Amino acid sequence: MSDEAYPLQETGRDEEFLFFSDNTEDQACVGHLRGDFGSGTEFWTTWWDHHAELKGQEFKDELDTVVNALRKDGPLKDLGSMERFCRSHPQARMSPKAGAYYYGFRVDTAKHRYYLRFLPLRKNYNFYIYCYKTDKLERAADLPPREENMSDKTIKVLVVEPMKPCEVREISHDLKSLQGIVGGGIEMVSPFTDSAVIICNAEGKNRNLSPNRLLCDSKGNAYDILCGTFLIAGIKGENFASLPDHLLHSYKAMFDNRRMYAIPLRTPDFEEKRPEHNKKKRGESHER
Repeated sequence: MSDEAYPLQETGRDEEFLFFSDNTEDQACVGHLRGDFGSGTEFWTTWWDHHAELKGQEFKDELDTVVNALRKDGPLKDLGSMERFCRSHPQARMSPKAGAYYYGFRVDTAKHRYYLRFLPLRKNYNFYIYCYKTDKLERAADLPPREENMSDKTIKVLVVEPMKPCEVREISHDLKSLQGIVGGGIEMVSPFTDSAVIICNAEGKNRNLSPNRLLCDSKGNAYDILCGTFLIAGIKGENFASLPDHLLHSYKAMFDNRRMYAIPLRTPDFEEKRPEHNKKKRGESHER
């Protein structure tokens, strides 16, 4: 493959902020390239300077070489190639706080680091490439990390299991922890007016997980069912956050009253005997 000279490496959660503008290490960012595939096979790009003084001819030539290599037979060839590449690297999917459908990769050269954020969906910008000067980025890494990027931070959430009372837990907000609680890939549901979100199993219904709680509208009418264990977390900007105490109590009271129980339609090996005169007469076919 033409991208072998510039292999794409998967990145860690602690690097996700480098795929976006306005981060602490922006002082090391030369600029970023945004692009899309148009109808699927086109190639449109726009460049933004972050620090134009870092954009020498050597960098320009190298960026062209990297992009062209990834376009020849790699994920930047067209939308279909990007879709296949991302499907073959599911572990590169970025966390929900970064974006539910983004995939993140990195290319290292002698003097630069390129962070590539892919979005293999039509009618969207399909890729962003953030370009950093390696020596400046390594020096900037000595700065204190931003609070929202600390991987060891915990948040207080409400965990809701089928047929059980809701439970307040303090958990890590990383993707692995969230997947462990819901038992698979996660999906976010936002039925609340507060800064809170439901995080549930994305395949809960398809996998026939146990019915758990009802979702109701403002009038109390049920419109959907959540299946499998889910949790309720707060939202702060693009990140998950702890639920304030008043929301923990409010949602606990709400969902404790929406538990669903499996009731058998018929008790096994037992048939209730009724007096003959209590049996209903068979009516006409149109009767209910």
